[in-house]
Amino acid sequence: MLVSMQGIAKSFPGVQALRKIDFCLEAGEVHVVLGENGAGKSTLMKILAGILLPDAGEIQLEGRKIQPRSLLQAQRLGISIVLQEFNLIPDLTVAENLVLINRPQGRLLEKISSAAMQAEAEKIFRQLGLRLPRDKTVRELSAAEKQLVEIAKALSFQARVIIMDEPTAALADQEVERLFRIIADLKSRGMGIVYISHRLDEIFRVGDRVTVLRDGEKIGTFSLKETSREELIRLMVGRELREFYPKQTVSPGEVILETRDLAAGNGRIRELSFKLRRGEILGLAGLVGAGRTELGRALFGMLPLDRGQIFFKGAPVRLKGPDQAIKMGICYLTEDRKQDGLFLDKSASFNLTISQLPRILKFGIISARAENSRVRSLFEQLQIHPPAPEREAQTFSGGNQQKLVLARLWGVEPEVLILDEPTRGIDVGAKVEIHKLIGRFVEKGGAVILISSELPELLGVADRILVLAEGRSRGELSRPEFSQEKILSLAVAGKAGPGPA
Repeated sequence: MLVSMQGIAKSFPGVQALRKIDFCLEAGEVHVVLGENGAGKSTLMKILAGILLPDAGEIQLEGRKIQPRSLLQAQRLGISIVLQEFNLIPDLTVAENLVLINRPQGRLLEKISSAAMQAEAEKIFRQLGLRLPRDKTVRELSAAEKQLVEIAKALSFQARVIIMDEPTAALADQEVERLFRIIADLKSRGMGIVYISHRLDEIFRVGDRVTVLRDGEKIGTFSLKETSREELIRLMVGRELREFYPKQTVSPGEVILETRDLAAGNGRIRELSFKLRRGEILGLAGLVGAGRTELGRALFGMLPLDRGQIFFKGAPVRLKGPDQAIKMGICYLTEDRKQDGLFLDKSASFNLTISQLPRILKFGIISARAENSRVRSLFEQLQIHPPAPEREAQTFSGGNQQKLVLARLWGVEPEVLILDEPTRGIDVGAKVEIHKLIGRFVEKGGAVILISSELPELLGVADRILVLAEGRSRGELSRPEFSQEKILSLAVAGKAGPGPA
């Protein structure tokens, strides 16, 4: 047995996060840990990785009792973790993040040339089959590129145990396949891998066994060859979810948003033309770097246009910034809710009302009654739990944090929602709830642009899918034409001109 955890317990103020959990990991195994947000998955693995200390319980590594008290100590023992929250230094380059941070403690002050760092980083990438810009600062990278750097950093420690917490959350299908090849190689070398994911389809491809947690308790450990997706959902949420992608039938209305030959971000978007109608969900598919996020940011006034036009309700507009977009009725949900979407150390109430001050001000002063009424209404509409607006945003589960961001957008009553990875890193129950919220929005005449790296989500929720690559449209599919194969073939196709509107 490579790792054995027995009777692990952990509590936080007012919350029993783990209740005497047993968990084991064998060499050459991928052991999946599954559960809704708040089930205790990340807490359990942070204890193994030395980030948190348990209140009770024992950990053994290859039969020897250990108690890592820091991330560094765990790494020295051969345990490495890839966290959901990026643990990179933004103003250092990719090479510096990989090489300097991983140097032995006694060599931290030794000089190392830029060329040597580049060579060492290239060696790490070559071993893993990755191609990333080594001389770019982390701040310049997309979320997907940062995730790949995190994975490379964790694997560069020569670890015997790798913990991957939602490693594919920011990756498109091509990058996911690359990660799976890396995992297969690590398994063949006898490494043990703990794999935390909400993506049920992928865990059957990559995992050997699965441990299901619910509300801080272990429900059981099962062979993935002897269980089903439906059974795991039932064990995880304690009930059956009959509709994973609830889809309302809405007849599209008039064109509300249109682009003509749009170019933005110094070549990141090129000659892109499309139309969006009321009552419609337009999905954006593509590999990492295809330009999906850049398009969303350009439509929200966050990325300057190089040329081309945007039309809103038939009239040409030149967006000068997000404030103007919001006033017009266009809102954007960022792909990184923790960094860009929430004030984590502020209350849920603050996060919901910060964009709606005119609605709750009376004579220049915030009306407590108006604020409370507004916040309570949004909590009820989006079913945010727990119903405690005074709590800091960081104390809510991932799914409810995402609902807080959506609620803030809901509150300004937009007509167009641009949703960038709206269900990334949240559990299956919360995903279904967010899909229902999106459906209710378009039923009322709203229009949605849905950016997602999960093809099943796009296939299940969208009315049309626009496939991007290298900033250009490679094609557009209507629901009768939907298939993963068609989307992937368009996403990896050769150079193409502007796609259809």
